Amino acid sequence: MRIKSAVLSLGIAAACTGLAASPATAYNNSDLDTKVWTQDTGQCLNTCAYEDWEHDIDGTFFKRDFGGKALKMHIYKGGKTVAQVEFHPYDEVLWVYDGVTDGDTVYVRLKWDEGPLTNAVDAKYWAADTSKAIDSNSVQLASDDDIDEGTNVELRVYDDKALTDPITGWYTLDA
Repeated sequence: MRIKSAVLSLGIAAACTGLAASPATAYNNSDLDTKVWTQDTGQCLNTCAYEDWEHDIDGTFFKRDFGGKALKMHIYKGGKTVAQVEFHPYDEVLWVYDGVTDGDTVYVRLKWDEGPLTNAVDAKYWAADTSKAIDSNSVQLASDDDIDEGTNVELRVYDDKALTDPITGWYTLDA
């Protein structure tokens, strides 16, 4: 009987430990809506403005950049913006916003390859989840502060730091 109790106790402990180790996610993807806007920034006069302000956190303008493709993404639940992600090809800047104080944030995975003499970059960025109403993180991409013009940049948004729970599919942009 002692052996049976010990085995049962170990089994319950192992199951609880396994559950505790799993990363918590704040949203079921079916709860979220995503609106994505892209812009060929070479077509802008000086700047391009994102004009659908329904879920907007910041009122974004993209600077003119020949050969660049900008992205603005709203991830929302109902009428509330949960997160916002922007890729600015001019100076290659990524913005990540957390729009809800809920103990969670989104994680953005970026990948790009500048050719055979460089290593491909596969990086993860996020906005800290603090008690502020809106958290943001602005990241200047690439250690030399520049990604070669025309380089394809792939972007995907996840609900977990381990990058196992994607919220969106992959988007291809141009630096």
